[in-house]
Amino acid sequence: MDREFDAVILHLCETLLTTFSVTAALQVWCEVRDLGTGMLRSEVRPQSGQLALPALGQELLKPKPEETVRHRAITLMRGELPLLDADNWYIPERLPLRARLLLETTDTPFGTALEGTLQNRETFSALLPPHIMARFNGRDRIRQTLMSGDPEVPVLTVRGVVTVDTVPVSFVEERLRPELVRASARSGL
Repeated sequence: MDREFDAVILHLCETLLTTFSVTAALQVWCEVRDLGTGMLRSEVRPQSGQLALPALGQELLKPKPEETVRHRAITLMRGELPLLDADNWYIPERLPLRARLLLETTDTPFGTALEGTLQNRETFSALLPPHIMARFNGRDRIRQTLMSGDPEVPVLTVRGVVTVDTVPVSFVEERLRPELVRASARSGL
């Protein structure tokens, strides 16, 4: 992306590194900037179920042999505005029944499916374009999040684990979309 969007990307990075739910944070982000309409929804992509849990996800979730790991590939949308693409690996047996049913039968975003629980999120890594990463003056951590530059990342990619009542239930990789950044910049906020 053009460097004119750096401030928006940095603001998004700070917002997402400090939230308990990316879904909730982006809902507020969009409402404040009048981006898109309505509640966030997930467009489940055809790739769902096709990716194995990465090694970092195995380490963080520690699935037991009798547990199922499901993969859900989505594009998070508000109205017609794509916000991010995500790969989410979760263990249905660790989720409340309501959340499990919502994820298996609707376009409900993961964070929304967990509303009403003691959900939390810990972001382990964030990837930014190298020229933006250079603004961190050599620091490779913000809070407990590992930060690095990657020329293949156009906006921001975050990886983390979601817990419910301190139990790890999901490993997720979220890749923010350029459309979100451009729309945010146009809003002037």
